[in-house]
Amino acid sequence: MRLPAFVLAALLALATGGLLAQGFDEPARVRTAENPFTKLRGISYFFIDVVTVDPRPEDGDLRQEIRDAIELEMRRAGITPKEYSGLNPEASTPLLTIEVRFDRGLGRYSADVTISIRDNATIARNREPVLAQTYVQTKKAVGSSDPTLTKEIKGRSRELVSELIEGMKKVK
Repeated sequence: MRLPAFVLAALLALATGGLLAQGFDEPARVRTAENPFTKLRGISYFFIDVVTVDPRPEDGDLRQEIRDAIELEMRRAGITPKEYSGLNPEASTPLLTIEVRFDRGLGRYSADVTISIRDNATIARNREPVLAQTYVQTKKAVGSSDPTLTKEIKGRSRELVSELIEGMKKVK
């Protein structure tokens, strides 16, 4: 039994040595070292959508303030923001979405703020067109009350957009 395991280990060592000889340092690292911003190369405009999971009527103002802050950051960076129409998401690409998922309870005021970009490479999955997600990043916002949580959510969304813009500038 030990002989086949030894032979298998020797074959793996030979394959790894062959990759090293060809200039590949580590095969797994070569595949995963891709910059997430390279998929966003050439984008000069975004459709913007802000979503709150389990929306409350009070969250409408928060969504509008986040959308305004994102548009301001985009305009400063020379990226054109466009108004998103939910009727035809396939035509509204690349779509930048800020999703806020609240975790409110007795003494709990936190939220996950997620920025994602879906690009115009639509694929058919289960007989429905699905937009390909090309970028996603999440930050946690924590506050001691609703007003402080709202302030933290706005700050985290601005941070996420700023990181996105900086990454896009490095790729260009």
